[in-house]
Amino acid sequence: MKIIWITLLIGLSASSWAENASMVDVSIVKSKEDKWTLTYQTAKPTARLGFIRNPDSSRIERWQPKTPGFELVSIDEQEYLIKTDGTNFTEVSLQLTPTYKHLSKDYAPFSPYSEAGLLIYTGRLFACIDTCNDDVNQWRFSMQVPEDEHMIVNGKVLTGTTSWLDSNNGMNVYVGSQRPIETDNVIAVIDQGLPEKIKLSLDSDIPKLMDFFEQRLGQIEGIKPALFASYANIEGHSSQGGTLPNQVFMHWNVNNLAQKVKDNKFLNDTIWFFAHEVAHLYQTSSHEDIYGDSHESWLHEGHADWLAALALLALYPDTKEYVDDKIERFRAHCAKGLTDFPLTEAADQGRFDLYYTCGLLIHQAIDLTLHKRTNTDTFSLWKAFRQQADNSDKKGMEVFLAEVEKSTSIAFVNKIKKVIERQLEQPRDTLDKLIID
Repeated sequence: MKIIWITLLIGLSASSWAENASMVDVSIVKSKEDKWTLTYQTAKPTARLGFIRNPDSSRIERWQPKTPGFELVSIDEQEYLIKTDGTNFTEVSLQLTPTYKHLSKDYAPFSPYSEAGLLIYTGRLFACIDTCNDDVNQWRFSMQVPEDEHMIVNGKVLTGTTSWLDSNNGMNVYVGSQRPIETDNVIAVIDQGLPEKIKLSLDSDIPKLMDFFEQRLGQIEGIKPALFASYANIEGHSSQGGTLPNQVFMHWNVNNLAQKVKDNKFLNDTIWFFAHEVAHLYQTSSHEDIYGDSHESWLHEGHADWLAALALLALYPDTKEYVDDKIERFRAHCAKGLTDFPLTEAADQGRFDLYYTCGLLIHQAIDLTLHKRTNTDTFSLWKAFRQQADNSDKKGMEVFLAEVEKSTSIAFVNKIKKVIERQLEQPRDTLDKLIID
């Protein structure tokens, strides 16, 4: 196990704000008594700070102003930090509640380990002078932890105090005393309280999945990916996971995980989840965003699910029945959804789940068609799409379907567009015809 113990300080002068910076510095200090203090400093006086992520009003319940005369308020479903006397300010400190809180359509602010630490999600802390807008996506962060603990930030193990420039959707930072496991392709902090079956799966399956995708989609450039798996054995039935740049993470907030791991379906679901999330790591490009808008999410979410299916079939042949059953359930789920509205409207209808199920079926059909007509497959197609998007001002579905057409036909692409763009009277028939040459 190779661990680098360093303290990193990045000099970022207050006069060098980028055009897309928030003009708000964020400081996090953890005390020896496990108190978490969050401090905001602004580049100019402001009457309020607005938060970029507002899935609910839980900040009002969980964040306690330490600086006298401040309060958190909710206005039109947006949370703000203000002074009670209405005057301007440039600095304010708050005390956070370092426990798990399930947030709809967002990641939990804290994901505790059963011992020796927790994850803190920086995106939950993003704030802007007055109100955040789409042009703001950079925040200057600093963090300080007790002497006997360390942080894992951007793939590095750090002690003391560190600073970094955060952006976009943020990232998870580990704080605690559990030493990570570092391999050639991942740095991992796996909760020691997890059932043995889960720990063994994480120890063996994640490296296998990473090798599988690396051989087919190329190496991940830049920062070494991190795997975080945390577990709170408390009353509850919530689990949450996902990916952020160079990170795969999973938190179980349940009190019956030891029972769940006795079920093979649960174990296969867990492997599928990690396969899907690891696939996202290898889909990415040096381009800032190749995926397009939210209504095109079938492109990357469906592709990641199809890659998960391929990985399970290749690495664990005994999961064939599980994979076949799952795809058939996806087919029924997708068909039912497309009778109500086109796939392109799923995000607006609050049915993001359809991008996974219908998306998998689209990518399955593309892969099968590529195998029939060419010597290529979904992996070579994705690499071609990624390269084309990197070299073009265009992105998303338009670029991807143009690459599909090059290897198949306009008629086949039109079948795909029918699934994406139309409300279907007989969706099952339309989906079945996708895989007929």
